[in-house]
Parts: sequence; C-alpha cells; structure tokens
Amino acid sequence: MQQRRPPAPTSSTISTASSSASGRGQAAQKRKGRRRKEKANPTSRITRIWVVVIALVIVPIVIVTFGSGVAVGVIITNFFKDTGASSSRLFLRRGSANADESSSRISTITNNVFPPHYPVVSVEATATALSEDVLEMCANTLWHTLRTTTIVLPKDETFVHTGDIDDLWLRDSAGQVHPLLLPWFPGGALVAQDARLARVVSGLIRRSAFYIRHDPYANAFRIDTSYIFNEKQKQMGRHDYISTWNYELDSGCYFIRMLYFYWKALPDAPIVREQSVYEAVSLIIDTMIAEQRHEDNVYPRGDLFDCQNCKGPYRYPGLPRGGKGRPTKYTGMTWTGFRPSDDECLYGYLVPANMFAVVALGYAAELAQTLWAEYGGYGLASKAIKLAAEIDEGIRKYGIVEHETFGKMYAYEVDGLGNSLLMDDANVPSLLSAPYLGYRYDNDAYVNTKRFIFSKSNPTYQSGTNPITGQIDGYGSQHMRSAIWQNIWPMSMAMRGLTSDTIEEKIDIIEQLQKATAGTSWMHESFDVSNPKKFTRPWFCWADALFAELVLSVSDQCPGPKEKYTVRWWKDPELPEGGMYAGDQSISTG
Repeated sequence: MQQRRPPAPTSSTISTASSSASGRGQAAQKRKGRRRKEKANPTSRITRIWVVVIALVIVPIVIVTFGSGVAVGVIITNFFKDTGASSSRLFLRRGSANADESSSRISTITNNVFPPHYPVVSVEATATALSEDVLEMCANTLWHTLRTTTIVLPKDETFVHTGDIDDLWLRDSAGQVHPLLLPWFPGGALVAQDARLARVVSGLIRRSAFYIRHDPYANAFRIDTSYIFNEKQKQMGRHDYISTWNYELDSGCYFIRMLYFYWKALPDAPIVREQSVYEAVSLIIDTMIAEQRHEDNVYPRGDLFDCQNCKGPYRYPGLPRGGKGRPTKYTGMTWTGFRPSDDECLYGYLVPANMFAVVALGYAAELAQTLWAEYGGYGLASKAIKLAAEIDEGIRKYGIVEHETFGKMYAYEVDGLGNSLLMDDANVPSLLSAPYLGYRYDNDAYVNTKRFIFSKSNPTYQSGTNPITGQIDGYGSQHMRSAIWQNIWPMSMAMRGLTSDTIEEKIDIIEQLQKATAGTSWMHESFDVSNPKKFTRPWFCWADALFAELVLSVSDQCPGPKEKYTVRWWKDPELPEGGMYAGDQSISTG
C-alpha cells in the first residue's frame, strides 16, 4: 500500500543530483542575459525595483492596517501553502478533478488549512486488502443516514434524526452527512457531483440555522411542535421544537464545519450566503464570547437573542450551584455545560471542545470575510479571530498539565482554578480527535496524551479478548457505564484509524470494527469488550458515518457502482436529478 505522495515539484523547485551542476550553469547564463536586457531596457529594471518596494513596504502596511480584523480580506491563493510537517502526507485521491491543482493545501491568513491533515488518504485503491464484507458494510454505512434517518421537507429544508431516537442533534446530523462533503472522494465531494445530495445537505444547513436562531443553547430538536412537554421538562428548557436544552459547545462547531465544507465543495451555492445562516453563526460566536465569563453571570444579548430561554444566564436543572455548574475562573477558553456524550461536565472548560472551537472560528472568519460583508461580516470575522486566539491561548496555558508518568499532556476538562480531569471520552470532539478536527496541537503534549489514552491510566480504556474479535482494545464513555461497565465505543476505534499515519493500522482497525458488529454489519454506540453481542443502540448513524469515512480514506472501491442510495422520505415536490449513485427515488405525499 502507498500513502498519497506529494505532487511533482514545480519547475521552480525541481532539483536533482544529476542536473544540479547544469542547473547552476543555466541559472548563471539567465542572470547574465537578464542583466543585458536590463541595460538595454532600463524600464524593466525600474519595474522590478517597484515590485520589491511594494512587497516590502506597502503590503506590510496594508496587512497591519486591515489585518487587525476590521476589514481583513481572506487571501485564498496557492502562494499561502501550509508548511506543517504533515503537509506532504495528504493529497487528493487519484481520479479527483483538478488533482494537480487541488492537492496543494490552501492556507489563509485565518490559518485555515483545507482539507485538514487527517485522515491520511492513500494514493491507491486497496480492494485486495479489504474484504467484500467490509466494502459492502462501507457502502451500507455510507448511505445509512440517507436511507433511514433523512426527511427532505418542502421549503428547501431537511431533517436528519440520529437513528433510534427520532430527534435531530446539531452535532450528530452534521457528522452523519460529513462523508458527503469529503473533498478527497474520487471526483470531488459527493455533493458537488450530485444535485440531489447537495439538496439534502443544503436543506440540513437551512434547518439547523433555523434551530440555532430559535435557541443557541439547545442541542437537539424535534421536527415539529406537536409534542406536549410536561412541567418538569419545561423547567429543563424544553418547549416547542427543543428536545433537549443541554448547552454543548461542539454543537455550533459542527454546524460551522458542515457549512464550511459545503462552501468549499460548492462555492456558488446560495445557501451559504443567506442571512439566516450568517445570523446562526453570529449567534454561535456571541454565545461563545459570553460564556468565556460564565462565572461572572455574563450572557449574550442583542436583537437576535430573543428566544424564550435567552432572558438571563444559562442555568440547567441538575448542574451544581442552582444550575450554574462548578466554579470556574476566566482562562480565555469558553465554558460549556455538557460534553458531546450529553453528560454534564465536571469542570466547565472542556478542552477538546475548545480545540474544535478554535478551528470552527477560523472557518467562520473566512466565511464572514468572503460571503457576508453586506450583513457585517468583517466585524464578525474580527470577533471570531480574536476569540479563537483567546481560546487557543487558554488551552495552551491551562489545558496542558504535567502527569507524573506521561509528562506534559492535555487534560480533558479544567476549571482555571487548578483542577483538571484526566481522561478521554469516545465522543467527538475528543482529545484523540485533535488532528482530525484540524487543531494545531502541541506535538509533545499530544503524543503523551495519546499514550495516556491507550493505557489503564485512562478510566475509559478497556482491553480484553473475546471469541468474535480476538484481542481488542479501545476506550468508551462514562455515558454507557450503567448499561455496559467495560464498554468500548466503535467511534473511538474509528477515530484511532482516522488519526493514524499508517495504512496497515487503519486496515487492522477496519477489520476489527467489522467483526465487532457481531454479525449486524452496523456500528453500535458501545459494546462489551468481552462480548460484542452485548451492545447499546443498534441504530446509530453518527458512528456509521465515521466508519465509512475511515474506509474511504484507504479505498476507492466504496461504494460500488451497484450500491445506490435512496432518501427515506422525500416530501419536497421538487426532486433534483441524482448522480451516479442515486437510486430510484419516490416522492412521499404523506
């Protein structure tokens, strides 16, 4: 197996041992020729001098003047390439459109790198290394969300529920459609190849923006307002569309990532320019800013914060101190009440969620600068850049701790008062997922954290042997310990593969994941390390999507040409033409 190789050097960077001497000679001749031309044409030399003056004097002034964030223009150009150590590892899979041009990762002055360095994408198909069962399972998990949880609504909206729970989680739904946005899929992102899939995702963006505008603190929503909540549920912030009112920082980050990847795939799509989308991102950012000072009872205000639950500081029944949570001190990071597992935080600053926020804020700044000037995009970009810098500084100052065995490593949660929680949780964002999310982590701290995660020092780590998978190890979540004490979550195994540098390790993990389904061929929420037949949630599409993404990173044989998708319910009278993977779709009238 080969990993994706760097593109051939351009003519300005090619250098070989056999040609170096002649190359130096040619260069000398070119310099002499250039001097003769300059003597014959002094205007040429003057022009060159002015170019240097502009580059050294005028451009820095412009950058200093406008780079403060008041009117920062994003410069998307191949001259701004990422120079990180990982930049040569990831390139678009062969067969992709404009592979030679697109393989250079573009970096902007907001420090966004697209696509992120992970997962590492292999250069060649590996059909011989993956079994037919694995490839079939990849196609089924890739299309599982569309076939079973997607409802395309009129008015250009889409509702995507999580699986065996018929509510839409902002996080889960964005994660479920993420494989459709992968830029390294053969031929480019699926949404760019298939108008029907583009309609599905654009509708989800619009519906999610509506939910965020409805209440920026809520994390899960119902498709309509027909459900009747009891008084206890109403006290927990639940009403009309709101299924759960857990403030989870990563929810908004997932929305922004989905929006950004969609824009990269379809730059001219109208949805990314809509005011409702801008307002949703603005609400997310203003909420993050307010929650930097959660301890001081600061809460977001303004015309957009007119929701029923937006009349004071966030308080959730069940959290300590009357719903406020445990004490915190200002760190630059932003507070969250709940983890991506939906469990409440022990300490208020969830480090992996803050890592994700730094990345999402960079995406938001680029979107705002490029698309939303008429709505005040430059001001929003300025806030996003400033906030990202503050959060990142907080992570580096407070989120890295010293462990007596593993040395410098990332904590899972901190409070700024000296307390820290050392563990990792399988739900993403996790500490393990930092490279996958695109966060620019401290390498030494991350390496040590990873050693900690896959050791008995991590309270969620499990290892054992069973007749189905043989020897297996991974980690789970405290979320399911009441059902399965020694639980491994498949998504943690998938993330181990998605952050791996070797194809061999990724294939081993894929094979283990396929076996761990215990014959069901679906990812589960969790399973017992000693008996994978004992599992939770047989219908959990977020984990399915991560498995499909992992397989897609090592093979272009998924999906096969005969493995078509259909959408469970298409209730919009307009049905766009589908691409090569589209099956026969009926329009639901009920």
